[in-house]
Amino acid sequence: MKNDRSLIAILAIPGLALAAPDVPRESRVVTGQHAVVATDSEFASRAGLEILQAGGNAVDAAVAVSFALAVVRPYSTGLGGGAFTILRFADGRVFVQDARESAPVAAHADMFVQALREHPDRTQPSRNGHLAVAVPGLVAGRCQLLERHGTLPLSRLIEPALRLAETGFPVDKHYVGAVESVSRIYARESTLKDRCAYVFHTHLRDGRLPKVGDVLKQPALARLLRAIGEGGSEFFYRGPVATAIAREMRQSGGILNAKDLFEYSVKQRKPIRATYRDFELILMPSPSSGGVAIAQTLNILEAIDHKTLTQTDPRLAVHYQIEAMKHAFADRARWFGDADFSTVPVDRLVSKTYARELAARLQPNAVQSSETYGTRHGTPQWPSDAGTSHFCIVDEAGNVVVSSETINTSFGSLVAVDEWGLILNNEMDDFVTTPGEPNAYGLVQSERNTIEPGKRPLSSMAPTIVLRNGSPYLLAGASGGPRIISSVLNVMLGVLDRGETLEDAVSAYRPHHQWQPDLVYFDTAPPPGVASALKKRGHRIAEKRRTGIVQAIMRTDAGWVGVSDPRKGGVPAGY
Repeated sequence: MKNDRSLIAILAIPGLALAAPDVPRESRVVTGQHAVVATDSEFASRAGLEILQAGGNAVDAAVAVSFALAVVRPYSTGLGGGAFTILRFADGRVFVQDARESAPVAAHADMFVQALREHPDRTQPSRNGHLAVAVPGLVAGRCQLLERHGTLPLSRLIEPALRLAETGFPVDKHYVGAVESVSRIYARESTLKDRCAYVFHTHLRDGRLPKVGDVLKQPALARLLRAIGEGGSEFFYRGPVATAIAREMRQSGGILNAKDLFEYSVKQRKPIRATYRDFELILMPSPSSGGVAIAQTLNILEAIDHKTLTQTDPRLAVHYQIEAMKHAFADRARWFGDADFSTVPVDRLVSKTYARELAARLQPNAVQSSETYGTRHGTPQWPSDAGTSHFCIVDEAGNVVVSSETINTSFGSLVAVDEWGLILNNEMDDFVTTPGEPNAYGLVQSERNTIEPGKRPLSSMAPTIVLRNGSPYLLAGASGGPRIISSVLNVMLGVLDRGETLEDAVSAYRPHHQWQPDLVYFDTAPPPGVASALKKRGHRIAEKRRTGIVQAIMRTDAGWVGVSDPRKGGVPAGY
């Protein structure tokens, strides 16, 4: 291992016994003695590594990665979206930032029911089109993070993203798949080609869809990146970009205006602190549900000694894991919303006492009736994973950053400000848009998550830091809607309970259950013995495959190991 900051060669290490047979079996793995960046794009990981090697810290690298992801994963994240970030300094201080999107001041609870009455031809106004757009927070969040904790100028950190936007980059299989999926939305609703022309022209190439290896250039986005590098968040929220966003909304029936952008504020939150056996957890609080859901599930599994069970009866362990997830997701549906607008009983939900009560209700050879968990709903069609990205960074000093960012579903609302190449989120769909109906990801939600001006919609994003003996041991997060929670949980259990290497834990098959619909989803065909054991206990196994995309870093005797999920083609980097 060289210590001259040379790039470590990327290692492809196959997963072992639990590796999913019908997804890519080779995780992308890197080991670094000093620093590691794990993202879902090779280009974004390189951007972070470039900044670390130039003397920047983990925050500097995080800002560079975020802007690079806006260029290379425009269907997952971008400057028109939002983010949750946890920063843990080497001295133990923790900074939690909420740059989640918020509802415009003109938003109201029945706005989408009303929109459907007025425009019955526009079948999904909370997902596609101008009404779906919430006030973006990502640019404000990144600029604040840099101002408070970074060391390098914003213009320097934007350089890697700017190069990618100007000179272009070859698109990969995941990008092509996202474009193909969105092309079907345009085909179903013909007016989108005019109302949301930028995505159709730039990414769908006017119907001549791109192929793997085609080079994507985004000159309008490059102009925006350069302008932000020079003018910071003021240029975006109080300058020409805000004016352009407001004009686009006004002309096309949206409600977001310049005042919404002017008044947007990033919020600092208190982290969720939890334990699992001898490990300490630092998790994201409301308006994210991911932290509480993970803590609650782990508390239940701790109460039944899940670690021992994985060795003595692994099929029973999977059954209990699924049952614990159902409890957590049922409570998510009942209790969660923006804690600034309603009371979320976090202390109760993450308490060990409550977990023991739930664990006592688990049945070893049967599932509980759905009435025990909540109201039954139909099984919706879910979108494929696309509109979220996650990255982990550790620097030479031991500072760590975990951050999840999103524009919600693939290419967000499909709305863009053409002159700036700015694709805008559809985060309004993460609220309750039609009472009693699940959202795009099939999640049932309570009235605590109804639309109100300035409110932030509920999220499943789950940036996670695990400490062992007081020091960072495992950093993780994921994309994929509600599968974020189960994906992070599965990787954590693989490492902490089954003793797997990080690459094996990321490559392993993943069960997912979100209480409603009452189905167990796997990311791949589950092992026959596991599937049959679950069915005998009363579980219903979905035929469709659903998963999340995990990025993770783990401390080992050999140094920091970074793993990018093979399911999306990311590549980590380190030195």
